[in-house]
Amino acid sequence: MSSLSIGRAWDEAKAALLANRKLIVPVALGLILLPAVIVSMVEPRVPPGETPPAGSWMLIGLAMVIVMIVGQLAIVLLVNGWRGSVGEAIGKASRRSPVFILSALIYLVPVILVFSVLLGFAGVGTTAEGQVDLANFNSTGWLILLLFFLALVYVSIRLLPLLPVVASEGTGAIASLKRSFAMTSGHFWRLFGFLVVLMVAFFILALTVGAVIGSLVTMTLGEPGPWTLSLLLIALAGGLVQAGFVMVYAGMVARIYAQLSAPQTGVPDVTREG
Repeated sequence: MSSLSIGRAWDEAKAALLANRKLIVPVALGLILLPAVIVSMVEPRVPPGETPPAGSWMLIGLAMVIVMIVGQLAIVLLVNGWRGSVGEAIGKASRRSPVFILSALIYLVPVILVFSVLLGFAGVGTTAEGQVDLANFNSTGWLILLLFFLALVYVSIRLLPLLPVVASEGTGAIASLKRSFAMTSGHFWRLFGFLVVLMVAFFILALTVGAVIGSLVTMTLGEPGPWTLSLLLIALAGGLVQAGFVMVYAGMVARIYAQLSAPQTGVPDVTREG
């Protein structure tokens, strides 16, 4: 079992992101920020707590999600010592993105199907929109929901290196899943702690930026209606936070992968600054 140091991964990720910022930042802006803004602009505006109605905007949203996956794969390559051009990194990321998507579907679809079947046996129905009816949840339904959440967290943590595995290795979807699962053996709690800290920090930052920018924009330009300048500015602020988070996340999982894969794959080391 390879050793893992989250502190070392953090130092190396910071060093790599700073050293390659002229390459990584444009990728993050073009393949993370821009798609996030587009999704925010095309998604129908609904009251808080309500789900936007289905429509053609969902196809645009799906396309933007794929673009953001390509961006994350490209950032991982750039962090871990990519020797070619940015365009070549994006090209490889584009070619590997179907493998990542298929890998995600292979483990997500069965989990969701099993969850849905168990809820059906528990007598939990759905709303008219096809969503789980939380208002009529019974105790069995809540227990199943808790078990589903715990199972999803466990599998997601064990597959945390999936992004760099797909980006850096030439394996297929199932082999990438097996490789990621094997690499994280014995490191669950360390990876869990890292992800919890990162997610909490992201949500606090996103909520703070959203509240501050949203209030300022609303006071100066009015309510953010569809295709208004107000909505664009709020979407840009949210997109910048998301792009920053993706850079940090991709950098961290790239260097975590480098530690867990050493010395098998010879991932380049990253010289720390300072």
